[in-house]
Amino acid sequence: MDLESREKAENKILLLYFMDQVKIPVSNMQLTRIMLENRYMNYFLLQQNIHEMLTDGLIVSETKDNIDYYSLTSKGLKMLNLFSNLVPFGIRKRIEENINVIRSVIKLETSIVAEYTLENENEYEVKCRIVEEFKPLIDIRLSVGSREDARSICFNWKNHAKEIYPQVIGVLLGKELENEES
Repeated sequence: MDLESREKAENKILLLYFMDQVKIPVSNMQLTRIMLENRYMNYFLLQQNIHEMLTDGLIVSETKDNIDYYSLTSKGLKMLNLFSNLVPFGIRKRIEENINVIRSVIKLETSIVAEYTLENENEYEVKCRIVEEFKPLIDIRLSVGSREDARSICFNWKNHAKEIYPQVIGVLLGKELENEES
């Protein structure tokens, strides 16, 4: 096996290893950020490997809310088991030491969503959601009159969604009113 082919194989096995360790679907953006931040491979090699692994059936892509999430297939797991020794020990150790933090960040990134779009010159639509395992817990859409308001709502939702959600549910269930009357 020539050097270029070996490096390509190592990169694919590294991606399979990472996906096996994280145990949850990972978006292209998340995978790119993690691979580049840790300098495991460059952007172009990563995208090429992802494409080839999809074509070869080693990973599968599932689209949720216009975002592609990648997961390991049984064929990919078999390939990983055969060639896991290609992932250097130091990289395996770093992934294993940090995987719980990485998994928590990935879950948080995919669970709280806030975005806005321009509807017309005087109106922005803001979408705020909390998603758990790809199922929406809450999905709020608002119309606001300025980009600043839209940005502010998105910022505050991302920073306070876990506090806002129980308050909204309490009000909708009438429990907030019960507490005030007591």
